[in-house]
Amino acid sequence: MPLLLSGDALQCYTCMGSNNDDCNRQGSKSCPNYSDACASVVGHDSGVMKSCSYKSFCSQASSQGYRAPGVTVHCCYSDDCNATSSASRLPRVDGLLPLLPLVFTCFFQ
Repeated sequence: MPLLLSGDALQCYTCMGSNNDDCNRQGSKSCPNYSDACASVVGHDSGVMKSCSYKSFCSQASSQGYRAPGVTVHCCYSDDCNATSSASRLPRVDGLLPLLPLVFTCFFQ
């Protein structure tokens, strides 16, 4: 019996906001089939960014530490597991915008 791949895609919150609630209002989405993790990137003064990711990125961020000061990466591996993160109320999200190219470069290395 063949497997139906459409139902196998991981679901992750994919958003950017000043805190978890603000970000989560943007919703959860089905990830591409090659994504195998959900990630939350939390900036000390710059907000929360959540997306589909890869275990290899998460392992690298965990073992080598994330390179941007004040930024923490949290990864998990089940549907909508990135709904919460350790971020509390943060004043603004614009500080993460300059980091987006760095984050996505790391995702695809």
